[in-house]
Amino acid sequence: MDALVIAGCLSGEEGDAGVAALVRELAAAVDASVMMRARTGGRPMGVSLPEALADLRARGARRVLVATTHVVDGRLQREAAAAVRAAAPGFEKIRLAPPLLACEEDFAAVAVALDEALPARPDCAVAFAGHRGPECEAAFAQLEGALRARGRNDALVDSPGRLPARLRCRPERETLLAPLLMSLGHHARHDVLEELAQRLSAQTWPHSLAELPAVRALVVDHACVTMIQKGTVPS
Repeated sequence: MDALVIAGCLSGEEGDAGVAALVRELAAAVDASVMMRARTGGRPMGVSLPEALADLRARGARRVLVATTHVVDGRLQREAAAAVRAAAPGFEKIRLAPPLLACEEDFAAVAVALDEALPARPDCAVAFAGHRGPECEAAFAQLEGALRARGRNDALVDSPGRLPARLRCRPERETLLAPLLMSLGHHARHDVLEELAQRLSAQTWPHSLAELPAVRALVVDHACVTMIQKGTVPS
């Protein structure tokens, strides 16, 4: 590939060890002469994905891989797909990698990673908070099912708005709250680890998914598989 674009809400975050490791591992796995980070959604920090693709086209790049860091196939992934389709006429080949949770095997792999990172604790519910939206909630239900298949009946996976009501029905006296997000950006720190944690009187796990080696390996695998697939643009 001529260029690798790492696209997601983490484009503007600095000092995030998990994000830095993910960028290094993607760059090492994809043989690209140019690497860029681009924003999809979130706060207006850094260049947007359409801007990044326009810049690469102006610089003469012919083959581009966009590696998404989205957790689920929701609004942001669809917007990334639309940006790739719109830019496609200017490139010889362009690819968009799928989100983290793209198939049943992905749910199982992430469930294993979360189970190992946050072991069950007596009388404590573990709540994973991600983005809101119907596609997110459907994926969260599937991930929660994968955790239950591993015996983690203490684990809930949902959006910040839905977790409080669900936790009120739980028998555990304590809650450990963790962001189900790829980076410790504004949403993770402010909405989850501060506001939601205070509302739930919960302990927190102040880390991102990108800090888990198994999660980073899954993102890299998605990128490598996408790079060799036939076809040029996402449907």
